[in-house]
Amino acid sequence: MTGKSIESPDRRRLVQTLVAAPLAWPFAPPGAAKVTTGRRRVVVVGAGAFGGWTALALARSGADVTLVEAHAAGHPRSSSGGETRVIRHMYTDPLYVRMAARSLALWREAGRNWGRPLFHQTGVLFMARAEGAGFFDAAYAAMDEEGIGYRRLDPDAIAQRWPQIRLDGIEQGAFEAGTGYLLARRACAAVVHAFERAGGTFRIADARPGPIRGGRLASLALADGTSLAADDFVFACGPWLAGLFPELLGHALKVSRQEVYYFGTPPGDRAHGEAGLPVWADFGPRLWYGIPGSERRGFKIADDTHGGPIDPERADRRASAEGIAAAREYLAMRFPALAGAPLVDARVCQYTNTADGDFIVDRHPGAANLWLVGGGSGHGFKHGPALGELAAAGVLAGQLLEPAFALSRFETPPPKPSPAGGGGPTAAPSPAGGGGPGWGQ
Repeated sequence: MTGKSIESPDRRRLVQTLVAAPLAWPFAPPGAAKVTTGRRRVVVVGAGAFGGWTALALARSGADVTLVEAHAAGHPRSSSGGETRVIRHMYTDPLYVRMAARSLALWREAGRNWGRPLFHQTGVLFMARAEGAGFFDAAYAAMDEEGIGYRRLDPDAIAQRWPQIRLDGIEQGAFEAGTGYLLARRACAAVVHAFERAGGTFRIADARPGPIRGGRLASLALADGTSLAADDFVFACGPWLAGLFPELLGHALKVSRQEVYYFGTPPGDRAHGEAGLPVWADFGPRLWYGIPGSERRGFKIADDTHGGPIDPERADRRASAEGIAAAREYLAMRFPALAGAPLVDARVCQYTNTADGDFIVDRHPGAANLWLVGGGSGHGFKHGPALGELAAAGVLAGQLLEPAFALSRFETPPPKPSPAGGGGPTAAPSPAGGGGPGWGQ
């Protein structure tokens, strides 16, 4: 079938439901029955958290969906790769609090339905020095507005429960018992598997947008010389997105290099694994966070400060000596029993940052059937399920459903944008959240 898909009564009812939902997109259960869409053909490019969940939501709607990925779902160069990602509700914006709550419910249900637990409920401990007080106050208000439970803690309460943490400079804390971390790479593979079971087609191929004519994109150009046609297209390819659409996104997306470190704990130690510690974040002059255990890879810590620019395809992935030294210094200060702990692994990934930290889920201004989904800004992985619902709803409705994620909020691009999409900022946004949603993870 070519051209516009059939506008069936079932599809009209689905779209009406999507548009009327509280968050402007539906909260249907993962196993919901398919709705006839006239076998609308959709191609989604990118099998990370955003693309995979979008493709799955579209396939479950009854669309004929092809998911294209250049390497593999959750591959090492992707922003959705690696073992683990934090999931938490603590945001200054109620929109992200609601999205996190919806996504957590879907992550839990997916783990049950797929027989692959993807969520580890360790809880998340937030610790604030003086610099983090503003973020905490705004986040408390946002979580209270959405009815999210948490417990405020003073330093004495933190010390009593987790004596392995040295609390120098910490003025307050908060604990979300119902949150924790997600298994990132495993989750990407599990979503693709569920997508294929839902009738979708998964292809490994290098895809580029074809020419836009008459306000529409007709096909993708594949590296093997073939093309792939569809009614609608979704590009959700993380740090590659700006390079594919440089004139539109080169000024709007900045890809920053981020280092993650894993330190070895003593033999038989349980105090620094997930049995003894929750996921944690330390809001100070710099924002450090960590995931104890991290799927047995080691004691994971990272500095959320945005690094310099990185080419996601060609960058060397070795951690810097300066970054490792800073991580060792922080580890010895905050977790003194791990002073001198051996570095057992280190990874280099990237954030795809927007200036305000908000995502992009909108149509290309020159092509009504081309959707751009990205700008995860370091905190996007947890939101994959809810954002996939939003993107799928937008494709089916043919309209923008969440104004906060509109492309129109960016300024007119400069005359000659950098073909690599520019470089990331040299420092992270304020832990108080600024105008954006808050810290990266």
